[in-house]
Formats: sequence, C-alpha cells, structure tokens
Amino acid sequence: MANIGEATYLWVAETVLRKVGRPLRAAELVDRGLDDQLFDDQDISKTPQKSMQSRLSMEILRNGTESKFVRIAKGQFFLRDLLGKEGAADKGLEVYTAPRREAPPSSEKVLAIHRDKYRSILDFQGIGLGPFESPEKLLDRRLVTYLPRTEAETRDDLKQFVTYTIVQHETKILSFVRGQYNRAASFLRGARCVGFGGHVTDADLSLFTQTDLGIRANAVREIGEEINLPSGRPQIDPEKLEILGVLNDNSSAVGVRHLAIVMRYWVEDFSKWERPQRGEASINRLRWIDTRHEPLNLSDFEYWSQLCIREFYPQALRTTPSYRIQRQNVFRGRHIACVVGAIGSGKSATTNALIDRAGYEQINSGEVLAKLIGIPPVPASDRAVFQKAAFEFISKPDGPRKLAAALDSAARQIAGERIVIDGIRHPETLAELKEMSDVPLALMYVYTPPDVAFEMYRMREDYGLRDIDFDSFVDLYNAPVEGQVRYIIQDADVILYNWIGLVEYEKAINEMLAKLGLRQ
Repeated sequence: MANIGEATYLWVAETVLRKVGRPLRAAELVDRGLDDQLFDDQDISKTPQKSMQSRLSMEILRNGTESKFVRIAKGQFFLRDLLGKEGAADKGLEVYTAPRREAPPSSEKVLAIHRDKYRSILDFQGIGLGPFESPEKLLDRRLVTYLPRTEAETRDDLKQFVTYTIVQHETKILSFVRGQYNRAASFLRGARCVGFGGHVTDADLSLFTQTDLGIRANAVREIGEEINLPSGRPQIDPEKLEILGVLNDNSSAVGVRHLAIVMRYWVEDFSKWERPQRGEASINRLRWIDTRHEPLNLSDFEYWSQLCIREFYPQALRTTPSYRIQRQNVFRGRHIACVVGAIGSGKSATTNALIDRAGYEQINSGEVLAKLIGIPPVPASDRAVFQKAAFEFISKPDGPRKLAAALDSAARQIAGERIVIDGIRHPETLAELKEMSDVPLALMYVYTPPDVAFEMYRMREDYGLRDIDFDSFVDLYNAPVEGQVRYIIQDADVILYNWIGLVEYEKAINEMLAKLGLRQ
C-alpha cells in the first residue's frame, strides 16, 4: 500500500490535472499544488519536484495497465480519462488505465459549511460581520458538517473553517513566514503572515467546546503547535481569545474553499513572548512588528494578512504603489514587453504608459485572439461569452502555439525597437512565444488585490460596468480562461504592485520606467 506521502503526491497530481485539464510536468504539478495549498507541510519533501516525478513514475510502473496516470511525453503526465477531451488519443501515446483510486488515507475530518447555507451570510469580500462574541450564525450545528479534508479540498460548494489568530502585545504583532518548502520565484509562497491557525477538525470538538464547535480550542492548539517559547509551549486560556470577524475571500481557488474566523490573542507578559521560536518546521522567521513605529509595506504580506492589516492596523500602512525589478537586461535593445495580470489589475494603464512615455508599439492579444476564434473582442463581445470561446480555443492541444504564432507574426511586422503585448493569460502561450520569437521577451506582471481590482474594473467608463457587483466580478475574475494568470508571476522580470487605485499607480509606473531607462 502506498504510504501517506506517496498518496498525497498522487492526490495532488490528480487534483491539479483535473483542474488545469492539460498535461503538466512534475515541477508544474508541484507549483500549482503549493499555490493551491494542497500539500500539508509534513507531507512535502525538500525536493518535491523529484518526489512528484518519482511517485508518478513508480505508480505507472507498479500498476501498469491499471494506472490512472499516463506519461504522454518525456516528463509530462496526464490522466487517462481526460485524454479524449484533449484530442490526444490519436497521437499513438501509450495509455495506462486504472481503477478509481480512493482519496489519500486520512483520519482528519474538517468542519465545513455548504454554499446553500452560507450564501446569505457571507455576502461580502474581505473581513465582515464586525466584532461579535460568538459566530453563531455560521456555527449552528444544523448548518455545518464534518468530512475528510481530502474530499473537501476538491469541492467548491463547501467552505472549510480555519482559524486565523493575530498575536499582539500593545502595538506589536507577531509575524512569520509559512512554508517548509519555499520557491524563491513564487510571489505569495513565503510571504509574511500575521495569522496563526489551521483547519478546524472533529478533534477540536468536545463536551466543553460545543458552543463554538471547537473554534477557540483549535486556535489554542494551533498556536501551541506553531510557537515555542523559552519557557515551553504557550499556555493560553481560550476565553481570552477576542473574535474580530469572519474573513471571506472568493477571489481565489483557495479562498473559495475556506473561510477564516479571525481572532486576536493579547499577550500580557511580554517577557515570556519576546523571543518566540518556531514550534513547527512550517513556521519560519518569527519576528515582532511594531505597528506604531514600523510602516508596513503590503507587498511583504500574503493576501489574508493584507486584509487584516488594512482592517485592523490602517495607521501602519505604507500603501504607495511599488514595483520590483527582477531582471533589467531584457529591456535593452529590441524586445517585446508582455504585460500580464488579472482582470482590473491595471494592465491597460501600464500598456498605455509604455506606449505614451516609452515609445512602445502595441499588439493587443485580445484582438489577435478574437480574429482566431472569429468573434469581436471585448467590449464588442460580452466578456463572459468571449472568455468561454477563448478558453475553448486555448484548451486545444495546438491552441497556445497558434495564438503565439499569430502574436509573433504581428510582432515581426513592427519595425520599432520596443513592442508591447498585453493580455496574455496562459504560461503555455508565453512559453511558445518565447521559443519562436527572434527577440527577448520581457515579462511585466501587475498585481492588484482583488477588492481593489473590482473597484478599478467597475470604474471603466467605456465598459459601462458601474453597476456590477462583486460576485459577478468574481465569476469573471475566476473564469477558467483566467485561472492560470497568477502562475505567470513566477517568471516575471518586473512586478508592479497596485494597492490603492489608478492615480497613485501611475506614479509607480513612471518611477519604474525611469529606473529601467525606458522614459523618452
């Protein structure tokens, strides 16, 4: 029988492949599994790409024709039951079939609530419901259920409960970097965090925790496991935990499947807590941040921590839009700058700045794609309709290469030294374009928090979007064709951060152009 670690890798591979719907390499499977938080820290090795490659290879070798996985090319893996959908079955590939594998063995059952039960309560993005003594609205035993976490992680019609506890002494808050394995190029993996906690499980429920279904007990247990003090594990009275609100985030695949009960523990005896140490391998670089004297740059924190800081510590914010230059040489000489980001991020403002202030000539990937699929581009076409057609096109085995070829052809017709392409959504398209282009590709990624992106999107006068609500925006934001945009940030040459809207963001663009020597 496969051990827990092996089962975890196989389950992650299956979950990611079903979501992406196309063959991936072992490293890509790991990257997406990490970004979607499918791994538990104790189940991931120091060299997860090699482990993923080995687990899949051994599974195929061991089970032969009963294997659920198939290697479609050197180093590329896929699922047998999806081959027909991708049009790959007629390519002479060696196919291995397998009986349906059960979910990885696990005794952990997580607390969850069904969408039909929470829809009317969680009608907000961010932190809501305000301070309250107990989250009775969500923790009614008639509304919630317990089920294996491995099942819950595959269902978007459920939200799993997690605790997210801020540890604070006077104006100081305790922060850390989460993750036993951190990819240096990843944007959020390894970002600083201010919330300690984890999944609420049936183990947190007892005779004494019925009122809140083990929420406070879970927070105490998680802090006790994640933090170690010189005097030993923290001893916390659950009744001293202050519930601040509920964090609801529908902007990402991870957020859709989770909701967080945000709490705060006030440290009284700072002498015991002044030099905390990690209690688990996943807790790294613990340090206190003084919100009174240390301005906080939101780009240093993961999104849930950004939401908490903006809600509870606004006086410490340093929200001026910023940028990070990873590589500068690619912007010298003739090159193509690819501007990418989620809907509403500010891609158009960035592209316009490159055109107006740096002499770039534009290729609109949406217009190029529209010609390939035979319908008008947005806004002449409804965005949802265009997204569906675009996804169908790009999901075909030759879709990314056809789009890349059309973009490359358009670029070769431009005589200027600087070309900008905006709106590419898929890493595969960029990889194909990079391979066939005769000039370097410089990748600019625009990151904007989803709630800010929503406000920017609805203010686009030419689209007439003022009346759009957040749920409708999220449907567009999380549409299948948009799902891989966030992975592109890992290869970005420049990352632009847009925290508070267009006016201030323009300043960051100008500074970035000057720093790169692109201003005319």
